[in-house]
Amino acid sequence: MCYRSEDAFIKYYDIEREAQRADYTIHNGGLFAAFPNITSSILHVQDQMWIQNDLWGVKQCICSNPSGNHCTNPPCKAYVQHWDTFASAQHLGRERIGVEWIQDHGVGHSAKIMELDHFILWAHHVWTDPISKRLVRAWKPFNGLQLYDPEAWEDRVEDPSVFDSPPEMCKKGHRSVRIHCDDDGNYHPKKSANTHILDALFRRAMEGGPEGIFEFTSQLWEAASVVV
Repeated sequence: MCYRSEDAFIKYYDIEREAQRADYTIHNGGLFAAFPNITSSILHVQDQMWIQNDLWGVKQCICSNPSGNHCTNPPCKAYVQHWDTFASAQHLGRERIGVEWIQDHGVGHSAKIMELDHFILWAHHVWTDPISKRLVRAWKPFNGLQLYDPEAWEDRVEDPSVFDSPPEMCKKGHRSVRIHCDDDGNYHPKKSANTHILDALFRRAMEGGPEGIFEFTSQLWEAASVVV
């Protein structure tokens, strides 16, 4: 999503709890291409969101107000998308389309050819399986592309604790970097803790100058436990 290479190895969604969670492996690119991958877990429960990152062994939690208070009369709140968000979408037709990266396929001529129903809502395009009605492909120009294996869906979340909030890592008492979190792990725009850990990581990366960054990233690769 957002044109950053990410593999979500699991996603959870429960509209009754107004909750969703996605666990990602994030592939670094651009200026960070020399660094190993990082992992991230994004939890959204009712009007709060927690982004939990593993930055090469440094645990970080960002407590967030996903609405950003971008409304006429703040404070305002933003919740997870409803399951029938696309109920009013326009059906453009049924297409044979190459679906990227699912079921060991690639892109272009290597994509998996599927027959899918194409819908559009404003600038958001979605393709669904005409038999199961499962979402397979979602795309918005200049924003992101998401792919879902239609055979990988499960209809219920067996372990409701995956939505426990606030996450333990975001609370006081854990040696994690906490950004905009109060002691109980809830969003607070003026509270953060243990940011000196990130400062120390940055100083370690820069202490050898530009040439030293390559040595630093080599050490990270040696210690990395993520799959790349």
